[in-house]
Amino acid sequence: MTRYPDYWFYNNCVLLINTKQMIIMKMSKFKIRASLLLMLFLPFLIVSCEKSNSIAVDNTADQLFRPSSFIASVSGNSIGFSWVPIAGASYSLEYSKDSLLFTKELKVIPLDGVIIFSVGDLYSSTRYSARIKAVSKDKTIKDSEYKSITFVTAIENIFNTVPTADIGKNQILIKWNSLKTVSQLVVSATGVADVIVPLSDTDQTGGLKLVDNLKNNTSYTFKIYFGDMLRGTMVVKTLL
Repeated sequence: MTRYPDYWFYNNCVLLINTKQMIIMKMSKFKIRASLLLMLFLPFLIVSCEKSNSIAVDNTADQLFRPSSFIASVSGNSIGFSWVPIAGASYSLEYSKDSLLFTKELKVIPLDGVIIFSVGDLYSSTRYSARIKAVSKDKTIKDSEYKSITFVTAIENIFNTVPTADIGKNQILIKWNSLKTVSQLVVSATGVADVIVPLSDTDQTGGLKLVDNLKNNTSYTFKIYFGDMLRGTMVVKTLL
């Protein structure tokens, strides 16, 4: 094994140390130059970023939003609809006698300038559906999608309470709200076949009908209809 003089290692070590120092010096000079370049170009980079952020973005919607908070308030067989307005739009309100199918007896009502609308004379105790959309007044913007709801009407009863003076042994004078359109009465009692009593124009205008040929001391159920629409039910007992 060849043995080198100690000074060789010493000189070699010195050389290595000097080489590293040279590398470090070169790296330091490189860092200084890089820093100077960065400082020179930094304003241009900042300006470039600022210009990029200031570009206008077209956020214009191509379709209207659906009317929110679309609510149906039930009062008997009448419904009050309400919704939040949409700018630049009229509305198309639809309702039907089914559950979100919008096929049975569909009604379409165009509306403008209102956010409340009422519908009356619906079938009582019946499920209905309604929907509304915003109709754009700007041809470049599409109409909104529909907002839909479903509800059940309450029980309607247009009968007036029968006072004792209108009740006899074999007859009862029936009265109702004359503003409501009706067509017939159905009279029923236990053990007796139902009797249909047609209502004339005079009966409808006056809002009353005398029902006779009844049995004494008997409870009768009276139902009043417009076509197949039930508009009221009550039970009255004849005198003994």
